[in-house]
Parts: sequence; structure tokens; C-alpha cells
Amino acid sequence: MKPARMNKVRAVILDEKMDSIIRNLHESGLVELYDLTPKLENPEWAAFLSQSSPARYSRDVSSLIIKVGRFLDLFDSVKVEEKKGLSAILNPVIPEKKKVSFSSAEEAISYAEGILNDVENEVQGPSNRLTELENKKNNLQLLKKQLKCLVDFDLDLKYLGEGPYTYIVSGLIPKENLPELENNLSNITNDYVEIVKGKSFSGGDEEEKVPVIIATLKEYMDTVGAELRKSGFERFDISNVEGTPKENLDRIEKELSESEKEINSILDKLNAISKKWYDELLVLHEILEIEKERAEAYSYCGKTERTYLLEAWVPKKYANKIKEIIENASEGYAVVEIAEPDEPEEKIPVMLDNPKAVKPFEMLTEMFAPPKYNEVDPTMMIVPGFLMFYGIMLTDAVYGFLLALTGLVLWKRLGKASEGAYNLGYILTLAGIATVIAGIFTGGYLGDFAKQFLGFDIYSTAFALVNPLGDSLYVGSSNPLFSLGNISVNNGPIAILLFSIVVGIIHLFIGLAVGFKENLKNGFKNAFLDQGIWLFLILALVIGLAVGMPYIIVGAVLLVVLLCMIKGYMNGGILDAGLGMMDITGFLGNVLSYARLLALCLATGGLAMAVNIMAKLLGDSVPVVGIILAIIMLLLGHTFNFVMNGLGAFIHSLRLHYVEFFGQFYEGGGKKFSPFKAKREYTMQ
Repeated sequence: MKPARMNKVRAVILDEKMDSIIRNLHESGLVELYDLTPKLENPEWAAFLSQSSPARYSRDVSSLIIKVGRFLDLFDSVKVEEKKGLSAILNPVIPEKKKVSFSSAEEAISYAEGILNDVENEVQGPSNRLTELENKKNNLQLLKKQLKCLVDFDLDLKYLGEGPYTYIVSGLIPKENLPELENNLSNITNDYVEIVKGKSFSGGDEEEKVPVIIATLKEYMDTVGAELRKSGFERFDISNVEGTPKENLDRIEKELSESEKEINSILDKLNAISKKWYDELLVLHEILEIEKERAEAYSYCGKTERTYLLEAWVPKKYANKIKEIIENASEGYAVVEIAEPDEPEEKIPVMLDNPKAVKPFEMLTEMFAPPKYNEVDPTMMIVPGFLMFYGIMLTDAVYGFLLALTGLVLWKRLGKASEGAYNLGYILTLAGIATVIAGIFTGGYLGDFAKQFLGFDIYSTAFALVNPLGDSLYVGSSNPLFSLGNISVNNGPIAILLFSIVVGIIHLFIGLAVGFKENLKNGFKNAFLDQGIWLFLILALVIGLAVGMPYIIVGAVLLVVLLCMIKGYMNGGILDAGLGMMDITGFLGNVLSYARLLALCLATGGLAMAVNIMAKLLGDSVPVVGIILAIIMLLLGHTFNFVMNGLGAFIHSLRLHYVEFFGQFYEGGGKKFSPFKAKREYTMQ
């Protein structure tokens, strides 16, 4: 399956009709605008077209967006957050969309200005008063911190600072610097200085500091100030304060209490205003963002004195609809042309177009890379392989049920608010179902829980096809699945390994077949040497085993080695011919890589068995609380096993596709289709 075919739509539009066309294209969400700027740098284009700039209303819209953002930030800061429980998280509230419709940007701007004026009239008074109180509170808290250092001084603070004849300053000095400071101040003031010291304390930087008040003659103010700065003195900025530090601390506590009460009152008022306007502002912000995107769309176009030239990519199935939209919106004042792509393939955007049931798996394709424009879309091929591999790797019915339940929650609950959660939930739900099926086949129900705690060995019954850790009723040492020469498939691990290798060969064969078909456009020789020789090897292997003639397989291997050497010689001479012999080991490595299906299957079952054994030992050997410890061990152990191996199965299932499978036919690296589309979460037309 290929990505959606693209057309290029080109339209010459009368300038008066441009706004209507932009608005209609934006609402349709069916085109990706093509930026004409690089073309307009070409003198041939520049001769008759000039670069268009954003619409004239763009600046007004940007200014209003900033204003709306400021109000939203204010309301967010005063909003009382409600505690969200698990129910709230699992049931996200989908905002009710407001129906809005504007025929022009000017109409939208006028509507926004009206709303913002109303909000500003209600918010401005409380907001300004809140700012005043916050500043006052910060200043009081700083003063309080400083006065606490001076609380032992019985001094009227009004004398601090510069007087008619004296200069008095207070602050903190590192204790180790105090003796030197005293000596220096005595020298530079001719002993006209008085230093009163308080109790030392440890500062925030663990350095011991001493609060001091220093008095000297006014004439020494500058020299004393310079000496204080050299000694690491932290000056207290205390002015316009009267009374002792203790008296002022009592006053400050009272003022802080009153300010706090008034702040809380204003916050309650602003919170009430927030509840009234917050949703409306979210709607307004979305309206303005949409208008801004429309204004910026003009810069993608070229223009003449009275017309605009617009180009856009459109999926071929929507081309006629887009032509109709442009013609109707322009009332006939536009010339529209639909053409095949005229750009190199790497510049043509890619839109994946899969059935609804497969679409969530596009996420896995895009995690690797979107396909190129004419490259095959592998999404449809990922689905069966990913689900099968995941189920085999996790292979426990209880874990699968829990995974499906988790996926359903993501898909049906969180998926309502997030496309990513929707896609991941859908994938995990199907992966969980696949794991349940694999768990039933392998008898995995929390590992061997039934045997350890219920005395019921499911592998001695007909309810489990294969035992990943040993024998079962169907596959065991007494009843081998089958024997081929000296090789006997007589236990579960060998049976699963064989199944993994067979599945891997089939998976690679499909990838090689797709790659061969795609590569035929480069010529049969390239297709045969890149993929055909491996298809031949797989077919020879199947035929040789089917008819019991191993010499067919040996001959095919030798022929493939020879062909790899010829390919290497054609590409780079004798040295590359020698290296070409090693290509077959690379192919063998790809096949054996599928043995990780068995490895993770064993890891899940083995760890589950270990958890069950430890829980059983705790329950049997520890008196009284043993059963509680056993339950805790079961819960923690199986949770760890479920999470770690569930994650491992996801990663390794992708790895088998991204490396082994995609390596046969898929390169990726396409440019994803980015529609010019109004993003509406709070509004609707």
C-alpha cells in the first residue's frame, strides 16, 4: 500500500477575495501550503511576482494574544487547584466547545477587544492592589529579617543613617573579619568610631556572622563605607523607621498579618473573576491563534498589484473539493489549476492513508520514519507481525488481560483528550488480546501459579499446547512433536524456537518479496541481486526440507555465496567480492534474531515461576505472617515481571520490524503532510 497520491493546486486570486479563501482552506484542513519564497528568489519569477508579507492585521492579533496570555497567567496564579483523584485522571474533562463564526479577521479582533476590555475593567483594580500588597509584604519580610538580627540592640532606629554630624550604619560582618575591621576603622577615623556588637550566628552559607552598629563622624562616611565594603560588610537598608527593633518587630508582625488577610481577600475576588472569564479567555486565545495562523499564511504566497498566487499540496482524492472551495470562496474571481507534482519526490509531503482499524499503528511507522512519497507504506504489514511477536514474548494470559485492560483505559478514557493516548491504548489493547491467546496456548496463568498453590499441573492436561519451560501433554520427551534425522523436537523450548525460526523466515520472505517488487523499477538485475537471491535461498530451503533432499539446500547455499561474490565484485572489485561471501552470515543472523521470541517467552515464564516459588517458600516457612509476605511477594514480583517484560516485548517486537523486516525493503525519510488546519479545542464553527 502506498501513501496517498498528491496533487499541486495553484490559484491566482483577486486580492479582495484572498481572506475568504484563506479562511475556507483553513477550516477544511485539506491542504498543505507551499512556500513560494525560494521560487521568488529566482529572477524569472521575481520579474512578475513579489514576496507577500503577513496580513496587515497580524500585528493587532499578536498584541491581543499577549494580552490574553497575561490575563490567563494571572488567573492561573490565583486559581485554587482542586485535588485530582484517580477518577479525575482517568476521566479527563473534555471542554465544551463554543460556537463562534467570524466573516473576517477585523470582526474577530473587534470581538476580542470587547471581551478584553470587560475583563480588564474587573481585574485592574484588584490586580494593582495585589501588586502593591505583595511589594509591601516583601519589603516588610526583608525588614523583619534584618531587625531580628538587631533585636538585642536598644536603639531608636530613626538615628540610623546620615545625621548633621554623625553617620550610623547597621549590618552583618563575618566574625573572622571583625578584629581587622575594628583596627582599620580606628586608624582611619582617629578613634572617632564606636562599634556595638550583637550575638554571632551562623549564616545561610555556614559562615559565622556578627550583627553590628557602627557610629562615626560624618566626615569619615566615605572612607568608612569603603573599608566596610572591603571587609564583606552586609549593610541593612533601614530608613524611615522609628523605635527599637523589638517594637518594630511587633508592628511588622501585625502589618504582615493584615496584609496577608487583604491579599487572601483579593485572591478570592480574583479567583471568582477567574471562574467567570477563564473559559472565555481560552476560547479567545484559540480564536486569535487561528487568526494569527491565517495572517501568516499570506507570507507563503506571491503577489502582484491586485492578485495573489497561492500554491498548495492536496491529497488527490480531495483535489476537486479544494478547487470547488476556492472557486466558491472567491465568487469566481480566481483561476484554479490542479496538476501532478512538479517537485522532486523528497519534497512532496506524505500522508498515510490506512483503514480506520489500522490507522493507530501509523504511530509505529512514524516512530521509525514516514515513508518517502513513492515508497510502500509498511503500516498494514506491521500489524499482524507486531501483535504475534508481542503475544509470544509476553505469553501469559493474566498479564495479557491486565495489558488489555490498561490499553482500554488509555484508549477509551485518556484517548478522549489525547490522540497519542488513543493510538497507544488501541495498540496495547490488541497486544493484550494477542498475549491472552498466546498465554492460553502455552498454559501461562501467572506462570505456574496453579501448580505451586493449587496443585494443578495444566501441562498434564489437554488445556495447554506447549510448555515454554519443559514438557506438555502434546510436546514432550515421551511424545516428540517430530524428528528429523538426529534432531528431535521433544520439548516446549525447542518447539517454540523452531516456531520462531519458521515465523522469522516467513516474515523475512514477505519483506524480501515487497522489496523485490519495489526494486524492479531499478531493473531486474538490481532486484535479483538485492532481494531475489535470498528469496531463492528460502524457497530452496523449503523445497529441500519438503522433499528430504539436503543436497538441494547445500547447492542453493553455494550458489547464493557465488552470487554474493559476483555482486561484490561488480560493486567494488576483488576485495568486495571476498567480503560478499559474508553476506550469507548476515542473512543467517537476521533469521536467528527471531530466536528472541523464545528468549523473552522463557524470561516471562521463568521469572513468574521464580516469584511463585519464593512466595510459596515464604508462606510455608514463615509462621503467622508468612501468608501476608507471600501475597506481597506475589503482587510485587508479578507486577515487576509484567511491567519489565511487557516493555521488553514492545521494544523487541518493534526491533524485529525496524531492523530485520524494514531492512529488506523500507528506507523511510519522507516529509510528513502538515495540513493548514484550524486547531480547535475550545471552539467550533
